[in-house]
Amino acid sequence: MFELNDAVRALIERVRTLDAPDDVVKDATATINAVVESLDPYTYEGPYQQAQLRAPEDGQPSLRGDAPAEFFPYSPVVGPLNPLSPPVEMHFDGERLHGSVTLGAPYNGPPSMVHGGVIALIFDELLGALNVMHDLGGFTGTLSVRYERPTPLGQPLEMEAWIDRTEGRKVFPVGELRHNGVVTARAEGVFIRSELLPGRVESD
Repeated sequence: MFELNDAVRALIERVRTLDAPDDVVKDATATINAVVESLDPYTYEGPYQQAQLRAPEDGQPSLRGDAPAEFFPYSPVVGPLNPLSPPVEMHFDGERLHGSVTLGAPYNGPPSMVHGGVIALIFDELLGALNVMHDLGGFTGTLSVRYERPTPLGQPLEMEAWIDRTEGRKVFPVGELRHNGVVTARAEGVFIRSELLPGRVESD
């Protein structure tokens, strides 16, 4: 499945940047439609979640793993099993969550820049995953993003997030997105802790 998702990511990139004659487009469309039709009998109809494809019959799954890509494998941001994800690589140092990614043409907003909504999506995942790593998992209440500089496409980006404070059920994480060490965007969130979310189980 990992190889299939990598192949679809490459396909999305090629289609987004395609400048080909009509006959090439027509042939490619027919090929893709044939692949989609061949996969139709194996489609899972939901309900959907980020932790695993099928939820256990006895309730919510546990979030297994030591990194966001492991416990959210179907995430649209970090999930290796979701071809919409870049995916962003994230690792936890015991206190802060760090990430890195290079975003290509499918994530374009202004010319040669990353779309602001994509940046907000990445921040939502970064801050939410940070909370999970601290066993403070919850739902996003508010997310405020400040765009300080253009965030370039096709260039390595770094990110970092940490917990500012907690107040009862509220968690206040903050994060930064950087290019070459310079902050291009900052985010502040208010997350509401909930028993409806599964807890994380560390790998053996």
